[in-house]
Amino acid sequence: MPGQDTSAYNEVLKNVFEGGIRELIPTKVKTLRKFEEKDAKAWGGRYVEYPLLVGRNWGSGWGTELGNLPTAGREQYTNTKIFMRYQYGRIQLSAQVMKASQGSRNASAPAMEQAMRGIVNTMASERGRAIMGDGRGIMCLVNETTPSGNTTVVVDSPGGFAGADNGARFVNPGMVIGFVNPTTGALRASNRTVQSVATAGTSFVVDSAPAAATADNDYIVRVMTTGSTDVSDSSYQKELMGLSGLIDDGTYVGTLHAVNRTTYPIYQSTVITSAGAWSSDVIQRAIDLADQRGGGTINSLTMHHSGRRAYIASMEDLRRYSGADLSRPDGGTVAAKMGKLTFGGIPIDEEKYCPYGVVFGVDDSTFKRYVEVAGEWADEDGSILQRVGTGSTAQDAYEAFYRIWDNVTVEEPATCFRVDGLSVSLAVAHID
Repeated sequence: MPGQDTSAYNEVLKNVFEGGIRELIPTKVKTLRKFEEKDAKAWGGRYVEYPLLVGRNWGSGWGTELGNLPTAGREQYTNTKIFMRYQYGRIQLSAQVMKASQGSRNASAPAMEQAMRGIVNTMASERGRAIMGDGRGIMCLVNETTPSGNTTVVVDSPGGFAGADNGARFVNPGMVIGFVNPTTGALRASNRTVQSVATAGTSFVVDSAPAAATADNDYIVRVMTTGSTDVSDSSYQKELMGLSGLIDDGTYVGTLHAVNRTTYPIYQSTVITSAGAWSSDVIQRAIDLADQRGGGTINSLTMHHSGRRAYIASMEDLRRYSGADLSRPDGGTVAAKMGKLTFGGIPIDEEKYCPYGVVFGVDDSTFKRYVEVAGEWADEDGSILQRVGTGSTAQDAYEAFYRIWDNVTVEEPATCFRVDGLSVSLAVAHID
């Protein structure tokens, strides 16, 4: 007879489980920290309101001896109003899974602990996307003439910003999404649950075909449940304000925190469009304009990784490929190890949530975050965990929800700039 081997002894051998769960989902959000690391201002009441000086008193001039004095003028003021934004995350677990996962002998991690940490991380990722957006909460746009034809929804304009590449970059399986009529702002009665996302990012599959009313260029947004029929149950126009709205000239946000940017142009940021190939002159021009218009001192340039590559490529002919040791030439930059590149000494922050082809010139000296709830598990009833259902619908299960109530602003938008339409070589990556 043959000797014993692992194949024959397989039923006796045990699996060796190493402790802990390997979390593969990244949660790094650099831009959000520009607001969160500052002293957060306490918030209460209906909204934050403060006056803005938006126009000079031009009652001045040069005259002659015994001549008339200038006609008296007056300074112009308006008020800004910053409204609260409410973000929630909800978990639910059966009593059985909570009991069965207690202790390292029974599970790699307790189900309750994992669920609580997981939803907080998910909310951080959502905030990362939102902080680069414009407050509208648009995930992408429908990009087909008859979207009700089947369960595959073709999309473009990721984040609501024009562009055909990777339209579904922010859409993930399990999300409940709805379709908003861009003309009326109403939610169409066709909420669906995402099943899968195409690798190329051009489409995703939902559980059933969208309703017949769904149309090309509809806004795709997150909704609370598949049964929601009112736009108030969606994230549309309810997200915290992001850089694309704060650093803007009215292209995306015409009225920022109750201040009309057409009426008060000083509340506009410098925006240069159709930039094309990376140009140091364009970036310097934007820096100069931010200084002239708002007295801004740009302390960081925020862009997508593809924008940073465009910057590196623009200097290809200027870089030396040999190090001190000619037998070990190095053709890369510090970006290869995710180190900081600079432009004229200004740090470049790569941000995976950033719109493609956009460079934000940031002077964060007037960035502010107003907070009522920095992040907490609701426990007004005396317990974080609440039983699911009551009476005849009661279950041996429990749920909890996490909440963050805040919003952000830039007090002097003219100190910053945005460059749009930068030509980039895009490597499609899905945002989990």
